[in-house]
Amino acid sequence: MRELAKMANVSVSTVSKAFSDAEDVSADTKRAIIELAKETGCYGRFNKGKYSKKIIAIICPEFESSYYTGFVVRLQSIIESHGGIAAVLAYHFNFRLQSELIDYCCSYMKVDGIITFCLKEPLKKGCDLPIVNLFSKSDRNIDEITEDTDDAIAEAVRVLYEKGHRNMAFIGEKLTRSRAQSFLAAVGKRSDCSPFVYESSLRFEKAGEEGADGVLRSFRKCTALICAYDNIAFGAMKRLKNRGFGIPEDFSVIGVDNLNFGQYTDATLSSIGCDPDEICQLAWELLEKRLKNNRAGCKRQIVMKCRVFLRDSVAQARSKTIAQQ
Repeated sequence: MRELAKMANVSVSTVSKAFSDAEDVSADTKRAIIELAKETGCYGRFNKGKYSKKIIAIICPEFESSYYTGFVVRLQSIIESHGGIAAVLAYHFNFRLQSELIDYCCSYMKVDGIITFCLKEPLKKGCDLPIVNLFSKSDRNIDEITEDTDDAIAEAVRVLYEKGHRNMAFIGEKLTRSRAQSFLAAVGKRSDCSPFVYESSLRFEKAGEEGADGVLRSFRKCTALICAYDNIAFGAMKRLKNRGFGIPEDFSVIGVDNLNFGQYTDATLSSIGCDPDEICQLAWELLEKRLKNNRAGCKRQIVMKCRVFLRDSVAQARSKTIAQQ
């Protein structure tokens, strides 16, 4: 700022006032200082003006997952329909990076609000922006929306049990261990059921392919699969079909997330999920309220109950095990 003052032949105070659009600095002087700042590349550091539209940062876990990008697209559409602009950032499940991105948005990016996913790290002191967190309970003093999949996984187990399935497997990966625990808890309540969990080192469809091989190799009496998310289910179904098994004749399959294109597979995929449009609309309503007054009322903790969407991929258990075949 001292360099700018020297170049413009004015005081440092005048430079500061120019960026604050103070009335006691002439329009010509303001224009000269701002042009010099742009020429030297430091305009963004000192500009104190606010953009005419609300800028909302969406900080998501990754761009690889169609589940999360689906929410980003919906949120962006809602924000733009209300005259705002969405700035999308990803932290790739690096929660320290997520914390840094939130700090950057609060301190330097001049956003008006933040919607983030799966918050874990503490917020930095002094971050007073309106923030809405999706899909995790962070115990922070912010508005949060979480999905309850536990009851829906238990319901999926019940449906499979009533269709004669006594040997059920769960295919997941390291980021989905909580869902595996929900599966084991639900199956464990039935004394005549045998559970099996396969945790893949891979992700998405590749995890499903590897998991299906693991089930065929180690749990040959299995007749039903619950997969940690739909992409894993797609991979498992493909591998099972390539190995000569039918869906649902030989294996019933249920995923989680209820992705739209699960309805376009050969045997439409049964899945667990909530309404993403409802979640995104609710997230915006919570944020919009905070944009108007960030200190109004207590922070909300909202739990969305998931349910089971039954489709073609679930049927009665087969009469023979893989070993007998």
